[in-house]
Amino acid sequence: MAGPTFTVNGGEHDRLEVPISVAAPEGISDSSVFVIDGQSGNALPAQVLDGTLTFIAERLSAGETRSYEVVEHPATDLVALTDNGSEIDVSIGGEAFTTFLYSKDHYRPHFYPVLGPDGKEVTETGAADHKHHRSLYVAYGEVNEEDCWAEGSNSGRVVLTNLKRVVSGPVFGEIATECVWQGGDGTPLMTDEVTWRIYNLPTRRRVIDATIVFKATEGDVHFGDTKEGGIMCVRVAPTVKASNTGTIENSFGGVNEAETWGKRANWCDYSGYVDETQLGIAVLDHTTNPRHPCHWHVRNYGLMGTNIFGRGTFEQGGQLLDGDGTYDLKAGDSLTFRYQVVVHEGNAGHADIGGAYHNFVSPPKASA
Repeated sequence: MAGPTFTVNGGEHDRLEVPISVAAPEGISDSSVFVIDGQSGNALPAQVLDGTLTFIAERLSAGETRSYEVVEHPATDLVALTDNGSEIDVSIGGEAFTTFLYSKDHYRPHFYPVLGPDGKEVTETGAADHKHHRSLYVAYGEVNEEDCWAEGSNSGRVVLTNLKRVVSGPVFGEIATECVWQGGDGTPLMTDEVTWRIYNLPTRRRVIDATIVFKATEGDVHFGDTKEGGIMCVRVAPTVKASNTGTIENSFGGVNEAETWGKRANWCDYSGYVDETQLGIAVLDHTTNPRHPCHWHVRNYGLMGTNIFGRGTFEQGGQLLDGDGTYDLKAGDSLTFRYQVVVHEGNAGHADIGGAYHNFVSPPKASA
């Protein structure tokens, strides 16, 4: 007996290895399943979580509509997450990818190392010139006049209070956390809820989706206008820096710090060489994010971060819509951000980061 079916339309662009989500057919519980590609006949691993079925389409041509049949069947957890109580190791297809460090010994949770092609480290942590740059992380420098960016005796912290979900699966692994942001004296400032979803994609292109929700649970929250952020932050490996072998590129064609620092862009990419391997890491800013496209705090010495609050600093007295970049989140309100992090082979052009951005903000349409 045939299983339930759904269709996917690729839209106006060719698609390759794109995660696709659709409402799970009735009767399909949270489980591992396969979807049968109606054209190739291939059985593709799929995953159902919270009523949504997700799989990775092999290939869709522009304008093509393809059907898929859902078949319940246990599948191997190809994205495997192992929690040891202070850190979570992430492997994909048996290969180490990254580790999520969440111990209270750290100033904030972060991922380190982040491995790219050939198992090379694309990021670094605790750099000699900026010890607070922690590989891949969430931070900001002025929250109710507290510094939640630096690391020092008066610096704020982001403390994990609830590890809400750690999920392994054939298509993705997921880490969901709740943290409290604290001032230097331990006073709570706000909370965040962050979901990291890591997809089962090839070694030459790894993808992490992040949903970050700031919540004003402790009263009003004032975000000051400073360059010391952003929200999604990356520190690249030493040899990847633009001051070494690397190159910074953004969605508007800007190259390196002089053309990208403080500029607004849909995405920014940092690539360079580790030994003989050219690799890179990009951050994509979703169109639904506040003040999209964001400004970028990106430096030739290896930092790259999104920053929606530092616009007065970046634009230095230019014509600003709101006068400056400060933002007041009222008590009980929330602010949601969506980003995608792409770890890739080659530079931004080779990795088609522009195409990856289109897939992120305008994915193929699926319907039952």
